[in-house]
Amino acid sequence: MASLSTSAQCSTSDSACRNSPRQMKQVRPKLPLLKILQAAGAQGDIFTVTEVMHYLGQYITMKQLYDPREQHMVYCGGDLLGELLGCQSFSVKDPSPLYAMLRKNLVALTTATAEFNMPCIKMNISIANISTDPQNNPVGKVWR
Repeated sequence: MASLSTSAQCSTSDSACRNSPRQMKQVRPKLPLLKILQAAGAQGDIFTVTEVMHYLGQYITMKQLYDPREQHMVYCGGDLLGELLGCQSFSVKDPSPLYAMLRKNLVALTTATAEFNMPCIKMNISIANISTDPQNNPVGKVWR
């Protein structure tokens, strides 16, 4: 399970940072999700959705919640992730429980708020239009 790197940083005065809201979404995870992200190595409390997905993948890998034979299966019963999801397991091929949890546990920030709190990172994923279509699944793309 490889992870996606999101380390392109720039100062807020740099013109490359002045992205439209469609290009850059910053989110603040609610406390239970933030604890999971921090357990996986996340620092701070403002992230992009891509970073949240990266740290969720790191958490699942670190805790070995995935099936070694069928790596698309995540068994999270008895774990804080399972409590947040409200399920014992899910497949990254059908990540609708994960997306539902993210919609409930991520607070979207305005671009102005995010510019003062977070380095600029370009991305193409938005909480509002997270797809449950397996063909358009950023979870699988991040964790592969």
